[in-house]
Amino acid sequence: MGETQNYTYFVLSDDQGDALAQAIERYRRTGDLRSFFDLIDDIEPYGPEDRRGPGLDEIGQSFTGRQVVDIGLWVASDWDEANARVHVVETILERTQSSILLRSVTARRTYLRAEVTAIGLGDLLDTSVVEFVRTPPVPFIDFREWWNLGEEDLRRVDEPGAVVGIMDDAPATAHPLLDGCILSVDSLAPSEYPWQQPGSHGTEVAGRVLYPKLAEELRDLAPITAVGTVRAVRILEPDPNRQGNPPRFATYAVPHELVADAIRHLHREYRVRIFNLSVGYAEPFNDMHLDPLTETIDELVRELDIVIVVPTGNVDIDLNGYTTSGHHILDDKPEFFYTPQHRLSEPGPAALALTVGSIAQSGAPAEIPNRFGWRAAAEAYEASPFSRSGPGLGTNNKRGNKPDLIHFGGNTVITDTGQVVSNDPGASVVTTSSRRADGRMFGAVNGTSFAAPAVARVAADVKHAYPDASANLIRALVASSADHPSPAETLTEPHKRLRLYGFGTPSSNRATDSDNRRVTMTYDGEMSTDTVQIHPLPMPEVFRRGSGGERRITVALAFDPPVRRQRREYLAGAMTIDIYRNIDPNELAEMLVRQDPDESRELARDVRQLKLDPGTNTFSNATLQVRTWRRKKTFVDDDDTFFIVVTHKAQTWARQNSEYAMQRYALAVTLEDQNLVQADLRELLTQRVRTAARVRVRT
Repeated sequence: MGETQNYTYFVLSDDQGDALAQAIERYRRTGDLRSFFDLIDDIEPYGPEDRRGPGLDEIGQSFTGRQVVDIGLWVASDWDEANARVHVVETILERTQSSILLRSVTARRTYLRAEVTAIGLGDLLDTSVVEFVRTPPVPFIDFREWWNLGEEDLRRVDEPGAVVGIMDDAPATAHPLLDGCILSVDSLAPSEYPWQQPGSHGTEVAGRVLYPKLAEELRDLAPITAVGTVRAVRILEPDPNRQGNPPRFATYAVPHELVADAIRHLHREYRVRIFNLSVGYAEPFNDMHLDPLTETIDELVRELDIVIVVPTGNVDIDLNGYTTSGHHILDDKPEFFYTPQHRLSEPGPAALALTVGSIAQSGAPAEIPNRFGWRAAAEAYEASPFSRSGPGLGTNNKRGNKPDLIHFGGNTVITDTGQVVSNDPGASVVTTSSRRADGRMFGAVNGTSFAAPAVARVAADVKHAYPDASANLIRALVASSADHPSPAETLTEPHKRLRLYGFGTPSSNRATDSDNRRVTMTYDGEMSTDTVQIHPLPMPEVFRRGSGGERRITVALAFDPPVRRQRREYLAGAMTIDIYRNIDPNELAEMLVRQDPDESRELARDVRQLKLDPGTNTFSNATLQVRTWRRKKTFVDDDDTFFIVVTHKAQTWARQNSEYAMQRYALAVTLEDQNLVQADLRELLTQRVRTAARVRVRT
């Protein structure tokens, strides 16, 4: 009937389990059916704790008066059966002085909203026809807080920040919240090109770049904070030949030339180094040779030392809630995310770009009178149903190289009749509106196109904090700041978690600053190809001793090898990172010298090599890697210096290339102990850090 990472749910047949009991006895006596029963750890009834949904813990086991709850009933075979189950619930509520407020009854989905007493709630949780009971879901922000706001209702505050270049449709520079924040909107089209009237996409993307906390500030009635500025080049326009006039590339040049010319223009004229391209093709990546647009993006990143942020792309969802793979976005998650039809679209596989998927900020539709039974397909912080997933390039089935990151991109809503609502104002992302259609300052939007610019803002914040940082260091710092939302942790297989959530949601504060409990150290430089570098990593005693909680060492690596679309090995080189402890650096260097670059072996098969998660093979085709060592026990007897080993291996086709003698790379290494109280980790490390001694050990 259903499946999660830990449980398979099933319904007993009409014999109340007699056939199952006989099968178990047969297995116990003879071993028959072992291929089935050997996979089972335990069989448990679906009980009251399983039915407890979000919000019930907050109201407690016993309460006075009445509480409003939503009740979901199990799928029924037909409407008559669904109605009979509703009657069971009605009977329970009546005898406990509780009552139904709203109902939405279909065979597939039956939801009731009821006002219950503590006794009534307890009885509901013990009723077999009930799948779950929860408090009514609440949108992140009530749409009535922003729906009719005018310029006079807002106070804008401008904060300095690095400029972001956007290649999109022309944003509405006259919008009160964009006026003065958009420094230029250029067109590189021939003077005679017949542009369509600008659509809303560029304005919505610009708003996501400039107002990273818009929803929170609207909800809290706080001043609206604009961060940084935008320069735009128009390369998109509404498509007059498609329903809804979605954006298309301008037709005066092919897509990769449009993008390359726009990026070169912004970089040459204004020295822009952070770019956002909110474009995704309609079809999924199929492992064949990459599109010229994807290769062009990678070449520009390396040539100009810039950061380009792109989305994973969006999957079409039909009016009845089915994806192109035939899965339903409510009933079949998360299975549909891993189908070929849901795989990321180009230019999402770009190896040197930051590729961004979408999660929901709000897990509930707008609260509108007489509307009931409408559901958001994703819970808050869960992957948006339209967001495409990885992996990117490579042949390892368990690779996790794309997407890199996630951010809020909206949610999809299903009505009580099973119909899809794509831009519900309670579940979608709030951003600036072009104001052409309805005169409103804000609009509700969905799509990975609106998750990507939020990550571009984080990258720009790193650029603002560290103006001389390379693109590699910016990528490494952004990735090292990311955290997985709680729904990602339910995916116990690392490669599945990475394919959907990447490294998590980045944070400008974590990417740009350290404190007494979390410190990030960086290296930004280069190494000879086909060599290994050793970086000493200071390990203060207070961190090795610990404070009773979990400590983390997180290392992020970013590098930018050449690419060749016509080669089987798209990347000219691969890199790996490992950490060693309690080892003499000369001994470590000697072990590295003996390595065959084409057939490397495990260097230390003991505790000297830290077990970093995920494993090395996960990132065999990734130019951005984040690996973590977690430890609760003390390791105070260890040496006060660990060693980071960075290994480079060039592909055969690139070894004869005289222009690829050196490989640029950056490291961001974070020590974190959130339970540390009596010591300042940042001060201790500041006293110890010196210029990293690097050892070249292979020619």
